[in-house]
Amino acid sequence: MTGNRNHHHEGVLQLNQSIKKNQANWRPFALGVSDFKTSEPLVNAADIVAAGMDFIEPGLAKIETMPEDVFQDVSDRIKRQAIQVRSANWFLPPTIKVTGPDVDETKSRNFLENALGRAASLNATTVVFGSPGSRSVPVGFSHHKAMDQMLTFCRLCSEIIRENSFDIRIAVEHVNHTETNFINTFSEAMKLVRTVDRREIGLAADFYHFEMENESTDILADAANLVCAVQLADPAGRRFPQPGQNIARLDRFFEQLINIGYDGGVSIEANPTDQLASDCRGAVEHITTVLNGLP
Repeated sequence: MTGNRNHHHEGVLQLNQSIKKNQANWRPFALGVSDFKTSEPLVNAADIVAAGMDFIEPGLAKIETMPEDVFQDVSDRIKRQAIQVRSANWFLPPTIKVTGPDVDETKSRNFLENALGRAASLNATTVVFGSPGSRSVPVGFSHHKAMDQMLTFCRLCSEIIRENSFDIRIAVEHVNHTETNFINTFSEAMKLVRTVDRREIGLAADFYHFEMENESTDILADAANLVCAVQLADPAGRRFPQPGQNIARLDRFFEQLINIGYDGGVSIEANPTDQLASDCRGAVEHITTVLNGLP
């Protein structure tokens, strides 16, 4: 099995190298902007795409709270402007608890039915599951029980996706220790996803969190087709990458993604300045330069 997978990776690399030789400004990934601080992709969608990005990644918890008429207006505008919504982040509001004594499965199910339905109607195929406010384990609560609760919640997500025939995967994100006390490394997230063992539950690979945890991205080689979402930021200030910056190990991160055959979206989840369009143009230029510099 390992030999077949390595053979597949070599084929992907050879194909990408062939394409690269024949195309200027080569990019194997679509680039997007996640909802983070003031980026507001649903509001700024047209400017984000005009600045060179391929898609937007809006916050699902925000979308879920919209009155139906407001959501329809937003959805119609996005579709009229031909804005691509590949994915959503900001999955759960802090009021939906995944771990601890306040877990309410009925409340979770009701939220998921509406939220995932709206994500599907926007044509999002991935929802990134970070949500530190929802999954952080309360002080004094058993981490073993919290893991059981996390497994149960992931299976609930899977069931709802299947019941409604949504074309969506949940991408469990490793979130660094400064933001949550639960599932901080990619290794931990991968173990969880393998235990859940549902096609609807995959992994998010976030360069920023890899760097914050000082975890090698070489582990991506073991994740194969589980990776269904990728996010990044310049670890220095969690900023949009910009031309001229040297972001250590970002090239290796992209190499690893190419090696496992990942061909989905890569979204920037970072602090924007008050010049979002300029941030987007600079990030596209920086990432394209790094990709074109790969061997």
